[in-house]
Amino acid sequence: MKTSSSPCRFSRSRKARAEQRHGSVDQAASTLLAHLGLDDPALLARRADSLSIGQQQRVAAARALIGQPELVIADEPTSALDADTREAFIRLLFDECRAAGASLLFVSHDQSLAPLFDRHLSLADLNRAAKPREA
Repeated sequence: MKTSSSPCRFSRSRKARAEQRHGSVDQAASTLLAHLGLDDPALLARRADSLSIGQQQRVAAARALIGQPELVIADEPTSALDADTREAFIRLLFDECRAAGASLLFVSHDQSLAPLFDRHLSLADLNRAAKPREA
């Protein structure tokens, strides 16, 4: 759980928001982890490198969301999640961003997620825009 609450050690504003919303940083971390299906005390006591890739992604998500940051950057956050966990994660991500008034930059190769977002850009379009025009 310490890993998921680490941003609050470096950001006074995130720590204050976590404490205001949940009473304590530890409670904020516990709540986020529980929403992500990581509420088993034995699992939470393990080192991060002993978790599955999907579990590591969910811990990283809790770390990104704790303390209601103004900007969340999520690069392939669902790549190692099964369908049920992915749906729960996306719902939590949107709920937390909405509650914080946060902007979300979400990068994924999974085109099926595009309709969930207000705006989306294809990487092919971005790459094409970055190439210099031929004379």
